[in-house]
Amino acid sequence: MTIFDLQRFSVHDGPGIRTTVFLKGCPLRCLWCQNPEGLEFGPEDPANSGKVRQISPADLADELLADRVFFETSGGGVTFSGGEPLAQADALVQTARILRSQGIPVAVETSLGVPQVWLERTLEEVDLILADLKAADSGDHEHWTGRGNERILGNFRLLAEYSERHGHPAVVARTPLVPGYTATETNLGRIKDFLAPWPWLPWELLDFNPLARSKYRSLGRTDYPFDHLSSGLPEPERRRLAMAAGLVPDPVSKEFFPS
Repeated sequence: MTIFDLQRFSVHDGPGIRTTVFLKGCPLRCLWCQNPEGLEFGPEDPANSGKVRQISPADLADELLADRVFFETSGGGVTFSGGEPLAQADALVQTARILRSQGIPVAVETSLGVPQVWLERTLEEVDLILADLKAADSGDHEHWTGRGNERILGNFRLLAEYSERHGHPAVVARTPLVPGYTATETNLGRIKDFLAPWPWLPWELLDFNPLARSKYRSLGRTDYPFDHLSSGLPEPERRRLAMAAGLVPDPVSKEFFPS
């Protein structure tokens, strides 16, 4: 498998303290991509970071198991991100089997923009899937990411129904609040309607972070469309959109959940 980064002590990629593995290659081209260095498939290192490497599932699992004590004391585990981790489904599954045989929970962050069979390979092998739902309208989705959302929505239905039937894996829907794009009442309202058949399913709204500009510069790219932003949405606007979408804030975590 090909990875382009490995980050320890992550706290935003699932519960507890996690080690996040970033797998290289993605079928989408989101305008707001946070990891442009991981978009292309293959072993190239476009940012000359020295982090891109090819590694076997067994060797990667050994490296990740070195963090076992942090996972066990915090309720954490390993998260596969990207890029699009399901694009390397076979290697992901092999690594996950080793980790879970050692009691390490495994999560996957995915756009679901992959052939259904790739998703199906992972369903029995991971504990949590964090699934992006960026845009409800397929035309908007294609304009913003390079592809329509029909495959994504179909995969999400499969995932949610499988989880409901089997009680596994846990599923969380996630929507990034990108100013001028996804962060509208119309978009969030349509995503809410799509999620209505699964009222038990958590839905998180993610604050947008424009700090990827430095990555675009390291790649020699001048097309980052958010250079004018210094932060994501102001908290009052994020709260207003969440309430309009029927979500209510948790008084402790300040995250939003279905009402």
